Amino acid sequence: MKRLYASLLTLCILSVLSHAQQVSLYDELEPLYPDSKIDVPVNHYSIDAAKGTIAAVHLLVTGLTPGKSLRFLVKGAPRPMIRQAEWYRLIDVPVAENTGLDSRTEKFSGQINPYVIRRAPFRIFEAMEPVGHQIKVKNPVTALRLEIPIDPRLQQGVYNFDILLHSGKWSTHMSLVIKVYPVGIPPLNKAHLNYVNWHSISNICKDHHVKKWSRQFWNILDNYARLMAKGRQNTFWFIWSDFFSFNADGTVKDFFSDRLNRYIRTFMNEGLTTIQGAPFTRRRNWSSDAMLVSIPIANGGEVSATSDLGQQIIRQMAEPITRFMEKRQWDHHWYQGIFDEPTNQYVSRYQKVVQLIKSIKPDIRILEATMTVELAGSVNCWCPQVQEYQKHQDFFQQRQAAGDEVWVYTCLIPGGPWINRLVDQERLRPVYVGWACAKYDLQGFLHWGFNHHRGNPFENLVVSHGDAKNFLPAGDSHIVYPGRKTPWSSQRFEAHRIGMEDYELLFQLKQKKPGQAQKIINQLFRAFDNYDKNISHYRHTKRELLQLLSHS
Repeated sequence: MKRLYASLLTLCILSVLSHAQQVSLYDELEPLYPDSKIDVPVNHYSIDAAKGTIAAVHLLVTGLTPGKSLRFLVKGAPRPMIRQAEWYRLIDVPVAENTGLDSRTEKFSGQINPYVIRRAPFRIFEAMEPVGHQIKVKNPVTALRLEIPIDPRLQQGVYNFDILLHSGKWSTHMSLVIKVYPVGIPPLNKAHLNYVNWHSISNICKDHHVKKWSRQFWNILDNYARLMAKGRQNTFWFIWSDFFSFNADGTVKDFFSDRLNRYIRTFMNEGLTTIQGAPFTRRRNWSSDAMLVSIPIANGGEVSATSDLGQQIIRQMAEPITRFMEKRQWDHHWYQGIFDEPTNQYVSRYQKVVQLIKSIKPDIRILEATMTVELAGSVNCWCPQVQEYQKHQDFFQQRQAAGDEVWVYTCLIPGGPWINRLVDQERLRPVYVGWACAKYDLQGFLHWGFNHHRGNPFENLVVSHGDAKNFLPAGDSHIVYPGRKTPWSSQRFEAHRIGMEDYELLFQLKQKKPGQAQKIINQLFRAFDNYDKNISHYRHTKRELLQLLSHS
């Protein structure tokens, strides 16, 4: 009798414990928060996937005991898929202020932005810490991410997996089904859309405690290039002054061609293909109309880009870089910036600098984040902000008809309902970057903030940008996070990757059935400020896209 009572008591305790912990599966595009609660657990999840992409699902686990271990495992077949599976712990970050209705944060104009996923302040799961198959629990609510790469050689079919979790005396299992379609996307080096995020070398050095150009630096830079490639970023920038030394007056002393060669090959070895030369002239600040050469000058001196000395310095850099690119046959993979975000007041000086560069390389492609439409003939790769593209769409389509390229970009602008990729916005917005490029036949996307965070990016996402009202919105400065030995991805970076993958699928359908492709696009994306926010609708339409491609 005592044994029976003890057994029943044990069963009761285990039953109570089993109800204390809960776990549920979530779409990777659905926002999760540290205060999220599981109302109705989902223990079965299905994913539709193309070859060459990544299938991912998120897990929210509640009722855990901090300090205890949480183990997780995925089982199934084929074994290569299991071996390539990756687990991540999702790390929450704070949103101190909401993105503004027009620009920056709400503080900038004092207007409330109703187009955010949650009112600030709040914390949201965002950064992705790579882990093995076990973690030490830090908080009662833990979020995990499981990724299973879909090999391009994998046969079409339905693949079933079991997800197992165990902590203390509690354990559970869930099922994951991945349907792989007989269609795929090209490898990164065959991508049809250019995509660049500007990275900060100084932050790489500071975050990982390495000296610039040291052996340790090159190892870390390779990790950054590898993460870019995973996110389907195929374009990278280089800053001219990093590869020269200068005399006291700013004239060029030496060109470090071996350094530049290693730098470019670091990215190309990971599959990136396109080189963007960073703008080599700059503003003094936004209240000044000076146009200066971006080089270190003794005692903080400045050189006007259109002065005789400025033109001499620019030529001293441009000539060896051009010879360097042509010798390695990289010149046709090279875009060059002149002056970031030129406005009308800079047009004549901008044109003078372009004339100098084209006297050295007549066929050079000038890529610029433009804030004016007065540079036809100088710029041949336009990159307006998304709202400016929509406003001047006829002009940019005319430029494409004349042979120019058109990319788009976002930054601390635009806010409100516009497509951007900020932390307090729907994860579908960065996905729709790819859909927008497919709809309008755009040729690239640019963002300045790969890792330009200021301070601790895990705790300070809304940072000052000049004055008491001017703040960068959450996530504008960065889309990756500095891990201990390597950069960590983010939910926004992975969502943007999904959009780049979708672009390749839409590109294929446009080649075969352009009318159906536009119909599919319009079901979800109609304009940069008009799109479907429903994740279920997106998944249904994505399935329809995969089915159309399978039968075409």
